[in-house]
Amino acid sequence: MKVILKQIAITCMVFGLLLVIVNTAASAPLAGGQGNRVQANFMSQDPDPADAGKDVELRWQVINTIPGTVDLKFRLDAQYPFLFEAGDLPDKELGPSTGTSDTNLFYVLHYRLRIANNAMKGTYNITLNWNTGDGWAKKEYPIYIDPKSADFVVGALLTSPEKLIADTKEAKLSVNIDNIGKGNAENVKVKLILPTGFKPTYSYSDEDNPGTIEKNNGKTTNFYVDVDENIKEGEYNAKLEITYRDENDEKNNYSTKTLDLFIPIKPAPYLIVESITTNPEKLVPGAKAEFRIKVRNTGNEKADSVSLRVFKDASQPFEFNEKSDFVGKLEKNDSGDAVLRVTVNNNAVSKKYLLDVELRGIDEKNNVVIFRRTVPITVDPAPKGLPSTGSIGALIAIVGAAGYYQRKKKIG
Repeated sequence: MKVILKQIAITCMVFGLLLVIVNTAASAPLAGGQGNRVQANFMSQDPDPADAGKDVELRWQVINTIPGTVDLKFRLDAQYPFLFEAGDLPDKELGPSTGTSDTNLFYVLHYRLRIANNAMKGTYNITLNWNTGDGWAKKEYPIYIDPKSADFVVGALLTSPEKLIADTKEAKLSVNIDNIGKGNAENVKVKLILPTGFKPTYSYSDEDNPGTIEKNNGKTTNFYVDVDENIKEGEYNAKLEITYRDENDEKNNYSTKTLDLFIPIKPAPYLIVESITTNPEKLVPGAKAEFRIKVRNTGNEKADSVSLRVFKDASQPFEFNEKSDFVGKLEKNDSGDAVLRVTVNNNAVSKKYLLDVELRGIDEKNNVVIFRRTVPITVDPAPKGLPSTGSIGALIAIVGAAGYYQRKKKIG
C-alpha cells in the first residue's frame, strides 16, 4: 500500500510540473528571447495603396511584455522601390520602455518613406527589426503599391505590306501604344530603335509624336523603314523608347520607358540577276544583239511565274523587240534565263549603260513579289577604218539603188 501511495505522489508532482511549463509558455507572446516578447503589429499605411513618386506613412503598434524596463531600438530595412528621402532614417529609438501585460497600453512607431518614381504595381515586403539589448528580432510586412501614373505596353503591330520580306522599301509599321496606368501621359514622343538589317526610310521616319495618351486608352504610332536585301527570316528585336510627362507628376519631370517590339521577317522568294551575256559578245553601234539575263532565286521559298521586264531610259541607245520575257518557276537556289532581242542605235556612244529591270514572281501564298535590279550593258566603239554595221547597211542600199538605176537607163 505504501508503494502505491508513493507512485501516486510522484505522478502528481510530474503532472503539476508539466502544467506550470505549459502555462508559462502560453502566457508569453512569442517563444524565444526578450526580443520576441515585443509585439510589433502593423497598424496602417497612408495612402493605401501607395503611389509612385509620393510619400507613404507607416505605423506599428508596439507592445512590450518584458518585465522591468528595457531600451527599445528599431531598424527598418526597406529596399527598392522604398527610399529614405522623406525625412526619416532607418534607425529609431523609443528609449526606456516598461513592460506590461495590458494590450491596451502600447507605443506607436512611425516611418515616412518615399516611393520611387518608376515603381511598378505590386506588393513589396519591408522588414522591421527591434532590439531590447538581448539581440535582434525581425518580421516582414507587405506594402501594396499601385501607381497613379501612366504605364505603357505594346499593342498590335500592323505592317504594310502585310508580309515583310527581305529588300522591302518604305515598309509601314503601325504600332499601338496602350496606357495601362492610372494617369494620363502628356507630350508623348516615341522613337523606334532599329536592329541591324533595318534603317529609317527617310529622316525622322523612325519617330512619332502621338501627344496625350489617356489612361486605359491607346494610340497608334507609325514608322517607315527599309528592310535590308540580305536579311534572313525570323523575328528581330527593335525597341520603342517612349518619353512622356505624367499628369500627376507635381514636378513636371519627363520620364522614359523602353519597350520591346518584335518585327517578323517572313520566308519568301528573293530574285537576283546572277549574270548577263550578250551575243555578239561585243556590242557596237548599229548591231543587232541578244541579251541573255540569268535570274536566280536565292530566297527560302519557291517562286512561280517568274518574269523579267526592262525599263528603257530614253537616253539609252537600245531598241527592244519585246521588253519582257517569261522565266517560269524557280525553286530555292534555282536559276533561269530571260532573253531580250535588241538593236543598238547607230549613233550610240561607247560607254557602260545601266539598264533597270524588274523581276516579278508569285510566292507560295499567291502574293506577288517584285524586285528592281540594275544590269550593266557596255557598248564598244566601232572598229577603226570600218563604218559601223548600220553605215555598211546604208552603203549597200545606196550601191544597190545606183546599179538598179544604171540597168534601167540602158534598157530604156
